[in-house]
Amino acid sequence: MKTSSNIWKYYLFEALWSLVFFFPIFQLFYLARELSITEIAFISVAFSISRVTLEIPSGVLADKWGRKKTLFLSQTLFIISMIFIIYSHSFYLFFIAAVIEGAWFATYSGTASSFLYDSLKEIKREKEYEKISGRGYLLTGTVGALAALGAGFLFNIDITLPYKLSIVTMVLSLVVISYFKEPKFHKPLNEENIFSHFKSSMKKVFNTEALAFIVIFGTFVSFVFFYTFTYSQIYFKLINIPVAWFGIIFALAALTEGLGGLSADKIKNKFSYRKIFSLSLLLVILITFSISQIKDYLGILLLLLAMFLYGMFRIIQRGYIHKRVESHNRATIESVSAFGIGIFAVVFEPIAGKIADIYDIQKSFLALGIVLLVYAIYYFTFKFNKENLFRK
Repeated sequence: MKTSSNIWKYYLFEALWSLVFFFPIFQLFYLARELSITEIAFISVAFSISRVTLEIPSGVLADKWGRKKTLFLSQTLFIISMIFIIYSHSFYLFFIAAVIEGAWFATYSGTASSFLYDSLKEIKREKEYEKISGRGYLLTGTVGALAALGAGFLFNIDITLPYKLSIVTMVLSLVVISYFKEPKFHKPLNEENIFSHFKSSMKKVFNTEALAFIVIFGTFVSFVFFYTFTYSQIYFKLINIPVAWFGIIFALAALTEGLGGLSADKIKNKFSYRKIFSLSLLLVILITFSISQIKDYLGILLLLLAMFLYGMFRIIQRGYIHKRVESHNRATIESVSAFGIGIFAVVFEPIAGKIADIYDIQKSFLALGIVLLVYAIYYFTFKFNKENLFRK
């Protein structure tokens, strides 16, 4: 089995797990099961706490145990979480499901992209990471769009049907993972156990200014994409967008995210990191404040812009990290990056959920915009002029 075959198998795996039918309706599912926005926020916090707790250990697991086995574990956890959700009728069961789902995401994030990058590195094609990953994003965006189109229809037949069909595609993804070839990656001779591996990875982040910068910067920018996607259903309901449109809207969002991913390689080659990161930060601030004020269908365009930026930024950020770390601790350091987003979510979402219940969801976006504005002042004052942070 050749390592080069991992590329098309990776595409197939990502396509299958992107064929989930509940993303456009999961907030509506919670509301249909009579949860309040505050309870939904705490379910999201449960997901984030689980993710934060396991994010770095799962990265260590992927580096020490292997990418293939860790990905198999991640998809198994995803299936278990969906089974819990289907049969949950109380806040506490949804809470447990969210904890399991957080474990799924922790074991997936960082591991999948590290698997692809190390596969490319083994066949000496790592310089094509942004291009190949971008094509994968377009594929998953297209598949996700097809799933989104059917989400509303399936939800109207039976609110659990989107989850039941998603379990089928996740089982198929397990079959694909079983045919992956584990890429080779070298481990330091003096690194004997998980704790020394964790220590060396964290030391690498904190002692490398560029890595510390991208972890913090990525936390603020990426959280906006996460929050906008997660709570857009409630926002759309507030501005009276028909539920029947949700499938179409999220299909367009998935395609737009895919196009953003496809554009990442060209954007990275044409513009400096300074321009890309600075414009991304300014645009997410604009999107956040705009959502907090706009109460008409223009809100749909704001979601699409956010998803395009997400597809582009995520690949460029990962490429930035991969070029600055070694294979043996790649997944762990990627997990440190995702860890920051989880911490932000744990702190911000309960407050935002309470604000949304007292006022409305737009006020929570206003609060997020203010936080971003404070970070932007810090970024442009202390980071913008540092050449070493933006070197390719």
